[in-house]
Amino acid sequence: MHAAIIYLQVINLLMVVLDVYTWIILAYCLASMAIGFGVINPQTNRFMSSLLEILARLVEPVLQPIRNILPDTGMMDFSPLILLLAIQYGIPFILKSIFRIFFLPQG
Repeated sequence: MHAAIIYLQVINLLMVVLDVYTWIILAYCLASMAIGFGVINPQTNRFMSSLLEILARLVEPVLQPIRNILPDTGMMDFSPLILLLAIQYGIPFILKSIFRIFFLPQG
C-alpha cells in the first residue's frame, strides 16, 4: 500500500504542474489575442514583447505537433483548445486508469 501513496503524491504534484501550465497556455492565448487586436504593441512595449517570447517558448513546442495534425481552419487556431482539453480530461483519465490497473485488486 506504500507504493500507492507514493504514486498518488507524484500524481498530485504532476497535476499541480499541469494546472500551472494551463495558466501559462491561457496567458499566451490572451497575450496573442491582445497583440492581434492591436491592444498591445510589442514593438513599443518591451515588457510585453519579452513576456510573449517567454510564453511562446513554453507553449509553442507543445502546440506545433497538434497544429500538424489538425486541418487548416484559416484564422482560427484550435490547437490551444485541444491541448487544454487533453490536460484537463485526457491526462487525468490515463493516470486514474494506471492507478486502477496497478493498485486496485482485480475482482
